[in-house]
Amino acid sequence: MTPYPHLFYAAIIFAAIHGGWKTTIFTIFLSSLLTSHVVLPLDVNHQIPQSLSMSFFRDFMFAFVGIGVKSSRSFIVSKYVQASKDQEQMFIQMLKIAELRDPEVTGQHLERTVAYAQILLRDMDMPNKEKELIATCIPFHDIGKISIPDSILLKPGKLTFDEFETIKHHTTIGKQILENLETSIENSHMKEFVAMAKEICHFHHEKVDGTGYPLGLKGDEIPFSAKVTALCDVYDALATERPYKAPYPHEECVRIIKEGRNTHFDSELVDNFLRVEKEFNEISEKLSQ
Repeated sequence: MTPYPHLFYAAIIFAAIHGGWKTTIFTIFLSSLLTSHVVLPLDVNHQIPQSLSMSFFRDFMFAFVGIGVKSSRSFIVSKYVQASKDQEQMFIQMLKIAELRDPEVTGQHLERTVAYAQILLRDMDMPNKEKELIATCIPFHDIGKISIPDSILLKPGKLTFDEFETIKHHTTIGKQILENLETSIENSHMKEFVAMAKEICHFHHEKVDGTGYPLGLKGDEIPFSAKVTALCDVYDALATERPYKAPYPHEECVRIIKEGRNTHFDSELVDNFLRVEKEFNEISEKLSQ
């Protein structure tokens, strides 16, 4: 037998790190088979038959190393994922506290916009991971309002021009808040989460015809996540009661969204919305009680 059987440890460790449990077990089994006393009956170095006990001992070591590495990696990954989820939940809870300053925006508004986004994106041809990320980050869209004075934020009547200009700053302020947070995070999953939230916060008031704010972006210049947020946010603003208005009937909300096709809203998203608008209504009624 030559020293080459020890190279199988590399294959086993690679499978344990990069593959699933089935791949790891299969690699252990295959390594044991290819280095067994049946396939390699001779110990070439000593010109004697390979002993059965040595073959079994090597099988044991293959299994020990493979299962040990795989178990360790699974444990580390589970802790990493749990830490990411805990951070994500912490941010969301902080966000809900901040959003409650705005009488137009409650915890139910955040819950509804997430549900709208999930319905709107459900049948779209895009990775599920991206759909989930957009829906999870949508609650951050108005976090910049935490810096808006109460005299403006809590005003029940129509805003003056200057007051509206102040309100418009919430997009860039929110972006700055999340940008500062992003620079302090090392976790790659959380960096992706905060980057998406920042994108949504900064651009969800842009319109596809270029008349939105803060940058007046047009069409494909606007991130897709922000387009999704814009439609969901506007529908909820129309469908629910606000200090300055009663809720619009669902049919009127649909008409306004439809009229905003290619001006305010992305055409593909409007088409998708029209296919699922009844589900939007169900969510609005269920989560507004």
